[in-house]
Amino acid sequence: MRAWLAVCILASFAGGSALAQTRAPLELPDTLATVPFERLTDKAITEDGRRALAIRPGEWKHAETEHFVIHFFRTFIAAPVSVEAEFYYRYILADLEASQKTRTFAGSSGKTHIYLFENREDWVEFRKAAFLESWTGAVHIDGALFVPRYPEFKWKGNALGHEISHLMVNLFVGTRLPLWLSEGYAEDVSSRGNSAFYRARGYLTRPMELMAPGSIPLARLTSLTAYPPEAEIKTFYRESRALTAFLSRGGDKAHFLKMFTAMAQGAPFSLAWKEAYGSRWLSLDAMELEFKKSLEQNEN
Repeated sequence: MRAWLAVCILASFAGGSALAQTRAPLELPDTLATVPFERLTDKAITEDGRRALAIRPGEWKHAETEHFVIHFFRTFIAAPVSVEAEFYYRYILADLEASQKTRTFAGSSGKTHIYLFENREDWVEFRKAAFLESWTGAVHIDGALFVPRYPEFKWKGNALGHEISHLMVNLFVGTRLPLWLSEGYAEDVSSRGNSAFYRARGYLTRPMELMAPGSIPLARLTSLTAYPPEAEIKTFYRESRALTAFLSRGGDKAHFLKMFTAMAQGAPFSLAWKEAYGSRWLSLDAMELEFKKSLEQNEN
């Protein structure tokens, strides 16, 4: 597997936000200043970036924000992304309790490139060229983000925030998270971030409810090194997010960050969990029992 490949499932699987308008919302911009490619401050294009730019070559436009270079076709699609991306950058940085001074991991120089696909045909073409699973809804590969943004959908979900989460963890914490924790944290923080983004714009919104555990036992979930079969993908993402949320909010944020940082830097789950939570739970079985009870209460 290529370094730093992390995916977001299709929007119908992802955990976005429940939205209701409470006042006139602050409108997102529909204009964005374009920059000729040769004048970008960061022109480092990855192999998959070249695959993206080979789709409808000559039609791509380019823009920059403080932390991102955005490649796109139509300005009204990219302009809101320029605001959202910077919001997620700061939201996730704060959630990780990180500092830009700690941005020392590989790929930390320069800006992050975001490639936006505005129709399914272009996304399918890229997905095949990049050898991605058919259920992939967005992806972070080697420090670059590839995200569909279809104009027919008013609410774009949390895919952008999900991929920015993978980016932020790699830049500020470490690059060796296990699959469940990488995807679970990305789903959880992006769902909360998506909700916060729209609350700031006049909507009464909250993250989607956590789902009760399904058919993946904790021992298997925490030992997966590859994505499960497609029939289990929805369950995998939901359970990973639920366990992450349980440990980070129900189990104390400071202890969670201790475990999270240790695992991002290569520590095995059993050791990192014991160091962080050993004084709270006598065993993983005891923690799993409390975890399942918390979700069952959430359903009732």
